[in-house]
Amino acid sequence: MEKVNSKNKVYNSNFEIAIRILVILLNLPFKRASTYKLMVLDHMSLNTYDVGGPASLHAPIPNRGVQIYSRKEILNESIKLLISKDLIIINPNKNGLLYEITENGINYLTYFESKYFNQLKEKVEWTSEKFGKLSDGDLKILILRKHT
Repeated sequence: MEKVNSKNKVYNSNFEIAIRILVILLNLPFKRASTYKLMVLDHMSLNTYDVGGPASLHAPIPNRGVQIYSRKEILNESIKLLISKDLIIINPNKNGLLYEITENGINYLTYFESKYFNQLKEKVEWTSEKFGKLSDGDLKILILRKHT
């Protein structure tokens, strides 16, 4: 039996989360978001059914609410990867740092074509439409209500 190398994993890898971040940013009204908003919208996009939406992209697992915070480190690594490739930029404002998709990031997404990617886009579009305009504070309140 071959041992799985964690460096070769795809699901929830830096690369997969980076792609999801780009799709989320592309679908937000101002094409920018805080780390917290990206973290929450990423979770909601994968688990749309949990927040009153269509069937979730991934099968439900127990205690998936903790996944929001357990991915923070890998989300930050994914953000660093995107910045290093000029796919997003840092946009400082009075409330902290926001990450904004660049033209390169928008163009990069045009190269993805698969059933899974199209389903991901649909879930992100729904999530962004429903929750994309909420502030970080409003998202925190929503998450606390859903997972307590």
